[in-house]
Amino acid sequence: MLQQPATFAAGLPPATQTYHPMPLTDTKLRTVRATGVRYDLPDRQGLALRVGASGSMTWTLTYRVAGTGTAGEGRVARLAGTKQRMNLGEYPAMGLAEARTRALAARELARAGTDPAEARRAATAPADGPPTVADLVERYAEGHLHARNLRAGPNVERLLRRHVLPAWGARPVAEVARADLMVLLDAVRAPTAVELAGPKGRGFHGMRGGPGAATEVRKWVRAMFQYAVEAGLRPDNPFDGVRNRDKSQSRDRVLAMDEIRAVWRAAGAMPYPWGPWYRLLLLTGDRRGEWAAACWDWLDDGWSRLEIPADKYKTGRSQVVPLSAVARRIVAGLPAPVMGPYLFSSDGGATPIAGFSNAKATLDILTERALGAPMMPWVTHDLRRSMATHMERLGVAPHVIEACLGHALKGVAGTYRRYSYLAEKSRALQLWADEVLADEIRAAA
Repeated sequence: MLQQPATFAAGLPPATQTYHPMPLTDTKLRTVRATGVRYDLPDRQGLALRVGASGSMTWTLTYRVAGTGTAGEGRVARLAGTKQRMNLGEYPAMGLAEARTRALAARELARAGTDPAEARRAATAPADGPPTVADLVERYAEGHLHARNLRAGPNVERLLRRHVLPAWGARPVAEVARADLMVLLDAVRAPTAVELAGPKGRGFHGMRGGPGAATEVRKWVRAMFQYAVEAGLRPDNPFDGVRNRDKSQSRDRVLAMDEIRAVWRAAGAMPYPWGPWYRLLLLTGDRRGEWAAACWDWLDDGWSRLEIPADKYKTGRSQVVPLSAVARRIVAGLPAPVMGPYLFSSDGGATPIAGFSNAKATLDILTERALGAPMMPWVTHDLRRSMATHMERLGVAPHVIEACLGHALKGVAGTYRRYSYLAEKSRALQLWADEVLADEIRAAA
């Protein structure tokens, strides 16, 4: 029997070693490294992470399709089917929780006598008759966005389903023309009101569409039709050379402190996950995706800091975020996950939160109520700029502000380890938290 390798804890098992007695964890996965030879790290029930010689990592599933064995095979193969293997997706784009979910669905198909690999191919095959745009969206999502595990894949699929399918879904792919995109972009460019769910039920209204959405639609429709050309669904891409008329302008919106405090109060009126999530964004100045993807094992033992791994951070370097006293209280009040690792989730931690636009629209309404007056438009990213601007007013040194924002420092400072300026960042973020809560502190005095 193979023995557990002593080097496995460091993520470096021998090339011939494929046995592991314990299921994988997110912490263990972050230690995996290439050895120059391909090897497998089993999880459970046929799921494994295959690590290539150069470091590429792919989730694979070994399975048997019930009832597909032949008379010449052994008893197990005759009853349960011949052992097969399929790829589920790339790591880290597909995390451990999602890989287990997909593996479970595939195993259920196999037990019912359906080959999950064949079912996946059938789902992307064109239907009888000329392929429609609805067929193309399905094939593009499955054959490109999911197959390549693009980080933006789920958002792109939602974008196409929201804006493209209602307008073009039933039309043959070959009949869509350049002028159709112009009409579609004009419709997307004009924001429309949508009903949203608020803390006290339905009845709030937000906006969907706008120039930013038009930019994304143009980009991904053009890419999808290039995929159609490569798949032989039409001879040319009608959208080659279509320019972006909706280039975003650089923003300089800085929220005043009375607006910041109104956002703080409004977020306090929103339930988990959005209320605590917005409050932590405001207190730390992090990007929205960093707290959205945050996992419990990113927190240190005392919950005094959040350590964001390099592969989850925009600069490609790990970032340590000290938590002020009030930020630690917020983290301590989060519900314990029962299905997965994520701090902010709508399904027990199995997947990170989604639906940012609806949450922001609700926050806007509550913020104007808290402020007692109309408020100039702002986006979530403006909270970072606002924190930096007010920190400068409070006397925080520029290089410390840059460190708090996670910007890569130049020169000698850029060579320091990830814990550089940790004490300075801690003091700066506590100072910022005290400024945000100044009204509450004065009221309690």
